[in-house]
Amino acid sequence: MKINPILAVIAMIFGLGGAFAAYSFSGISAELMTNGSITLISSLLGLAGIWLFNKDYKIAAAQYIVCGLGVLIGTSLFGLLGFIFYLIAGVVAFMEKDKVSNVANINPEYVHNFGDNQQTAPQMPKQDNRMLWLVPIASVIIIILVGVIGGLSYENDMNSKAQSIEISNVSSDLKVSYGYYTGGIQGNLKSQRNLENVQVKAVWYDDKGAQIDETLDSGSISDVTANQTYKLNIPYDKSSDNKPARAEIRVYESFGTELLYSHNVTFNDN
Repeated sequence: MKINPILAVIAMIFGLGGAFAAYSFSGISAELMTNGSITLISSLLGLAGIWLFNKDYKIAAAQYIVCGLGVLIGTSLFGLLGFIFYLIAGVVAFMEKDKVSNVANINPEYVHNFGDNQQTAPQMPKQDNRMLWLVPIASVIIIILVGVIGGLSYENDMNSKAQSIEISNVSSDLKVSYGYYTGGIQGNLKSQRNLENVQVKAVWYDDKGAQIDETLDSGSISDVTANQTYKLNIPYDKSSDNKPARAEIRVYESFGTELLYSHNVTFNDN
């Protein structure tokens, strides 16, 4: 019984689980969509090692290890079990090399020994399987292409979202009261595209460019509907010694992990 195909199937199952876990968490980070696709493709390509094992155990082991690395690179912790099982499958393929042969025996009944009483069955020459190395090589190329295409798609989507955002009617009512600043920045946020899990905050800087504070919008913006206007109110309550010279309004998606847009506000006199 061959063990490495069983390990490969288990690795594929864990890999698919990691891929779908990445897809399910893509709302937290859109980049996980690309990572999940890398893991999905790597998991499925790993099954080619089962077929390759009947041709050449070394190529099969290479296929298992390449796809295991693809699973690990794609989703890291989510793909760890898939990587481990593909790695074990590659090692076991070497250990089970005696269970496969590309050498065909000839039926002794059709062999003339010409007086030689030894009945050792001759063998046909081994097949040249060097071309099969193209399978793991092609797998590497496919995994890289999935990552590159996914990355480009992700960047294009982020740029499109950034260009759809507009912050207008920005004003400030900052003033000092009893040694502390009150008020903040107000404005309107509008997007031409739907955005999910949005977070808006301001990063405050002094006249030397040093960051002195970071505050969130006091509103309850979560998901932004296309072409709908949202009111912004970002407070600032530091002591009067921390005089802000400018602030950068930042719009994030995916719970603050993906920066989409920034807008600078300069204070002439506080």
